[in-house]
Amino acid sequence: MKVMQVLMGSRDVGARYLLNSAVITGPGLYRYRLIDVDEARRWLDRGAWRSTIAYAETAAALGVLTGLEIPTDRTAVRLEPGDEALVFRLVLPPGQRRVEPIAKGQLGVEYVLSHCEIGILARLKEPE
Repeated sequence: MKVMQVLMGSRDVGARYLLNSAVITGPGLYRYRLIDVDEARRWLDRGAWRSTIAYAETAAALGVLTGLEIPTDRTAVRLEPGDEALVFRLVLPPGQRRVEPIAKGQLGVEYVLSHCEIGILARLKEPE
C-alpha cells in the first residue's frame, strides 16, 4: 500500500484534511459535493493533506478504496476560508436507526465500504 506523507497545506492555498463527517466547524459559507473514488484518488494525489479520521475501520476502508495508508487522528480541526476536506463518511438508508455511539469503531471495514459516501467540503472565502 502506498504511504502518503501527511502535511498541512500552506495558508496561501488552504489546508487540506480528511474527515469522517461533513461537519461545519465554524460560522461561514461552505460547499459540499459528492465525488467518486477516482476523483478522491486524484484529490489525495494532488498535494499534502492531514487525516483527522477518527476510527481505524473508517481509515482502513478509505485505504482499500484509494490504495493509501490512511492514519487515524481524533484531533478536532477548524476549517478556515480556502480550506477543504475530503469527507469519507458512513451513510445509512433513510429510516434506519443511527449507529449507537458504543458501536462506532466496531462496525468492520466491509460494513463501512457498503455504507459510505465520499465528498469534498470546502470552506468558501467570505465576500468582501
